[in-house]
Amino acid sequence: MRLRDATRADARDLAYLINLAGEGLPETLWGQMAEGDATPLEVGAERAGREEGGFSYHHARVCIERGRIVGMIIAYRLPDSYDLEGLDEAPATVQPLLRLEAQVPGSWYINGIATLPAARRKGVGRLLMAQAEASAIGAGCHELSLIVAEENHTACAIYHRLGFREIASLPLVPWPGCPHGGRWLLMTRLLEAR
Repeated sequence: MRLRDATRADARDLAYLINLAGEGLPETLWGQMAEGDATPLEVGAERAGREEGGFSYHHARVCIERGRIVGMIIAYRLPDSYDLEGLDEAPATVQPLLRLEAQVPGSWYINGIATLPAARRKGVGRLLMAQAEASAIGAGCHELSLIVAEENHTACAIYHRLGFREIASLPLVPWPGCPHGGRWLLMTRLLEAR
């Protein structure tokens, strides 16, 4: 297995994987944006191929095994000052996520991490998380941050084992097909410079 920076050509794989990570929320949002006969995944791929925005191939690293993308991570430094102006215009499902992000300005934010089901338990996630830590330290960040649904017990357990701790939470606003209720958890882990 090896990691590499994502390219625009990876946009469709990135859209598929971020939807896995987001447990269907991205697909719901893309479906609301779709025009004409565009499918939600096509909208997601278009967004992943953008040059700007948090969900852009510029912020992604992919894990390759036997010439195929088997996992990805999208991570970047959050702004040092976070502006929530216009928050009410964002979809209700996204508003708690934006409010939580605003509580960790300047952190290295893991927007999404996912592994194809067939590639799980092979160390892909560990490799991607180690990459995120190295990138964060290289960017001068002292903290990793992420948001996870509290009812996603498997992911929460993994993040706890990796040293992440919950620092805040907000109620989750369900979307069609949402597998969880409960709350979104903002988790962080402090980094030591090496």
